[in-house]
Amino acid sequence: MNVRGLRVALANLVAALWAGFGVYHVAMAIVTGLSLRGFSFGTVGLGGFFLAIRFRTRAQRLHDGTADPRGLLVLTLVSLALVLLSFTLLG
Repeated sequence: MNVRGLRVALANLVAALWAGFGVYHVAMAIVTGLSLRGFSFGTVGLGGFFLAIRFRTRAQRLHDGTADPRGLLVLTLVSLALVLLSFTLLG
């Protein structure tokens, strides 16, 4: 497996993890109800879905050879920011 294949596999794995993260947080938002905590769960969950879609799109573009790996670095930094926001808001 070459480096590009490894990047594609890693981007697909991260996309699947973000999708699971999003499902969990949206479900917690539904369970929590209309409150600030529920809004926080929902916001973080939707951010997880957004990142899952972006990572999946980036993986497809990396596989086709139409993207450079710099986009993965930006998505990784956004991912870290969302995780920090999640821990800050939700404890």
